[in-house]
Amino acid sequence: MKRVLIGTLVGVNVVLLLALMLGLGESKANAQIIGAQTDYLIITGAVGGDDAVYVIDLKRRGMIALGFDKQNKRIAAFRGARRLDVDFGRN
Repeated sequence: MKRVLIGTLVGVNVVLLLALMLGLGESKANAQIIGAQTDYLIITGAVGGDDAVYVIDLKRRGMIALGFDKQNKRIAAFRGARRLDVDFGRN
C-alpha cells in the first residue's frame, strides 16, 4: 500500500513538472485594449494610514485618490482630484 501511494505521488509530481515546463495553463494578461478611448493607470498605496487606490487619467493628466469610507461604508475620494500638469508646472 505504501509503495502504491509513493508511486502515485511521484507520478503526479512528474505530470505537474511536465505541465509547468510545457506551459500548460499559461494565460496572457492584456493590460490595455488597443485603441481605447482613455488611458488610466491605477496604483495602490496609503493615505494617512488608510489603504488607497490612486487613479491617474493619462489623457487628461489628472489624479484622484480613492479609499473606503468606513463611517458611510462606501468608496470615496480622500481629497479632490488633482491636475498633474498644473502641479508639475507643465500647462
